[in-house]
Amino acid sequence: MGDQAISALLPARAARAARLPLLLLSLAAASACGGSKNASGFATGDGGDGPPGSSGGSGGGGSSSSSSGGSSGGPILGGDGGSAGDAAGEGCPPSATLVYVTGQGDTLYSFYPPTQTFTLIGKFNCLTSPTHMTVDRQANAWVVANGQLYKASTANASCSAVSTWKPNIGFLDFSLTFIGVTNAVDNTLYLMNNSADVATFDIASGKLTSVGKANISGTLGDMTSNGDGTLYFLQDVSSPTLYDLSPKDATTLGSWPISATGGGSQALAFWGGSFYAFENDAISQYDPAKKTTAPIGTAPLKVTGAGQSTCVPKVPPPPK
Repeated sequence: MGDQAISALLPARAARAARLPLLLLSLAAASACGGSKNASGFATGDGGDGPPGSSGGSGGGGSSSSSSGGSSGGPILGGDGGSAGDAAGEGCPPSATLVYVTGQGDTLYSFYPPTQTFTLIGKFNCLTSPTHMTVDRQANAWVVANGQLYKASTANASCSAVSTWKPNIGFLDFSLTFIGVTNAVDNTLYLMNNSADVATFDIASGKLTSVGKANISGTLGDMTSNGDGTLYFLQDVSSPTLYDLSPKDATTLGSWPISATGGGSQALAFWGGSFYAFENDAISQYDPAKKTTAPIGTAPLKVTGAGQSTCVPKVPPPPK
């Protein structure tokens, strides 16, 4: 190439070189405005509020429902109403920080109280006509149906009979809950039958041990715990009463009337400092600090059983 041709190219190259920093700066600014990127390189938006760890089934009815499939991107609340780190610190998966309900249609739903969101998990494949349920700290559901005890997945509702449970004439139907708060697998279920007999069931050995007889007349109802080793029972009568029972001998430590309709299919759960009473499809929230009860909506099914693990928040989450 001659000297004149080289001289003619130099101004053009200099102009392109001068434009290069401006181009790089523009690309950097565009990347910053586009949000974070996932592993595929596509930008992802900010997650909204919603149930922690929810995935799988389609949304249910009720006060609000989730969309089908995928994670909601909502807050993950630990045992003290804190963040995802708190839940992980307690050894709890996010799915163990939700309430779960069952009933009509032999289906399992998760329930996220702050937004009153129900999410359909699936239909049980091993049982019919569930009457009570609870959840352990590993997010397994334990369901009572037709005198049998079943263990079910809260991911897809698949289930199987508990091999160590032998149908007992005294416990053909019973409410149940865990009260342990350690990270280890809890093998002790607390049971209460319709005659007010309270017992523990050792899941590993199959041993049923009497705790005592509760001083409650008409003991249809449901049991739960609030995450600190306390045992509660909600009596299913026209004017329900919430009882605090001693896990040592079933004596009554306290009782409070609940201004909710009773006498139907009833279930009880605890989340974030409040008790949630399910009567057929109606939901009432009882605040033990204020001693107030308020109707908050309806469930997408007639609820016969409800429960949660001891990983759920014990106090309300901070306001947004």
